[in-house]
Amino acid sequence: MKNILTHVKGTGTCLLSYFMAVVLSWAAYPLIMIVLIGYIDPDICLSVWSLIVTLVYFVIAYQLMHGFGEKDSKPYRFARYSLKGLVCAALCYAVVTALGFLVIFLANKYVVVHHPKFVIETLNGYLRMGVYMPFYWLMRLMEGPKGEICPIPSVTYLRATLAGLLLLPSGAFGYWMGFTGRRIFKGNVKSPFLRRLFYSTPKKK
Repeated sequence: MKNILTHVKGTGTCLLSYFMAVVLSWAAYPLIMIVLIGYIDPDICLSVWSLIVTLVYFVIAYQLMHGFGEKDSKPYRFARYSLKGLVCAALCYAVVTALGFLVIFLANKYVVVHHPKFVIETLNGYLRMGVYMPFYWLMRLMEGPKGEICPIPSVTYLRATLAGLLLLPSGAFGYWMGFTGRRIFKGNVKSPFLRRLFYSTPKKK
């Protein structure tokens, strides 16, 4: 049971990191659509902002999983191995992908209206983008230039599967670094901000 719970905890840590990124990516949407829409193309704004959010997500996932790995390096009785972070990240990927598939299915099934004067493709696109907003920039790269009817990149099952792979590296790497006692900055980091940004616990002297 302890082995299962510790993997659930690690998976929960990865999910927390990602859904923090989802909230952050959507948080700027009102500002972009209300304030900047007259100056910059919203598609460009969302692409740039989502790329920044993706980078922030990498840092958050690394930091949280680094701390989780450090705690796991202690002689506890449950499963401890260097690839545990990858397993937890893979489970997180499975959960997010399943949720993403469900949203895509529901959007395509219920948010489709055929009317000569009413276009609902944009709402459908936003709903499918809901879980993958941090990867808006990647969806745009995979689709190419925005369409006239729907300016939102189309989140298909294949694209969702591919984009979700970005959930794996940061958490897996962060856990491995923490578990093996490694740090990105080997020396003493004087900046409190950088110490808190990259490490959840103080560096041992």
